[in-house]
Amino acid sequence: MFAKILFVFLSIFLVACNDKDDAMEQQDCSTAICTLNFVTITVSVKDASGEAIALSSYEVIDTETGENIASDFNGDEYQYYKEQGLYPILSDANRSQYQNLTATLTFKGFIDNEAIINETYEVGADCCHVSLIEGETTIVLE
Repeated sequence: MFAKILFVFLSIFLVACNDKDDAMEQQDCSTAICTLNFVTITVSVKDASGEAIALSSYEVIDTETGENIASDFNGDEYQYYKEQGLYPILSDANRSQYQNLTATLTFKGFIDNEAIINETYEVGADCCHVSLIEGETTIVLE
């Protein structure tokens, strides 16, 4: 009987003394097998009739750091996105910055220097790709 009690006590002691926090443990990405897809999370901005809205400019602010992470596009690429009403907020180019984290990003859209959009998104990343956790990817302006 004493041996059973001792075994239970030692088991509880060993579990309690484990210094690893499994929830916060970083994933080892050295053995991850990833697809070759390049993931980009975009926001679509439209009017009530479904027409794409071209913003004059936009920002994607990481609320923790205050950094504007909006990608710099060349003229042709940015023009194409604007014509489609699509605005990237995060891509796999930022994956390592957000790996194993949850971050809050604020998308701000401007027309003629007037802020018309202010939306919040929760994002994250694993060993391979960024992902949208929460937030509307279609914004309809009245």
